[in-house]
Amino acid sequence: MQPPNPIAEDMVKLKTLLHDSLSPHLSAEQKDMRILNLACGRCDEAETLIQVGSDLTKGGSVEMVGADIRIREIRQARETHSHLPAEFLIEDATKMDQHTQLGDDFNMVFLRHQNFWHGQELWKKIFDQGIAKLRPDGMLVITSYFDVEHKLALRALEALGMEVVSNKRNKASRSLKDAPGKSVDRWVAVLRRRVV
Repeated sequence: MQPPNPIAEDMVKLKTLLHDSLSPHLSAEQKDMRILNLACGRCDEAETLIQVGSDLTKGGSVEMVGADIRIREIRQARETHSHLPAEFLIEDATKMDQHTQLGDDFNMVFLRHQNFWHGQELWKKIFDQGIAKLRPDGMLVITSYFDVEHKLALRALEALGMEVVSNKRNKASRSLKDAPGKSVDRWVAVLRRRVV
């Protein structure tokens, strides 16, 4: 018998959380989904995001673009996820506006384990760049490792004109042994542009 794969187990939990958090906020006529995954690293969540997009659009077309400045991780993502409808870019997430061919019509911008605690000004730029790539009805989704960072990130996003439409604590999140108080996808929040 094989030992449990913690990343696979994390993905099962993340899939359920994303489905439950996003589905109440999608229009019934949504037939496709474009997902921008910023600071994605090796993108363990690629297949999960595409599955969630397919489920929510009832089998519609799903496309994902992942972007990260770390070359090794992006190369690993390209190799691991070559079977998926996904493209992985070596890109500075604070300068996504320079990548005009991507467009600004993403249904979802996703930031897994954003790192707001370490570099708040940098992350405000990344958040701002992600928001600019959203469709008017698009959703920005963040996950966080720990409580204080999550609250700070949400406050920064609200200051950028977003409003929280879902904020869930993952009660089954896997604790990080070397970091007390931190756990994998501990919080998942969905935000939309505030209606003025």
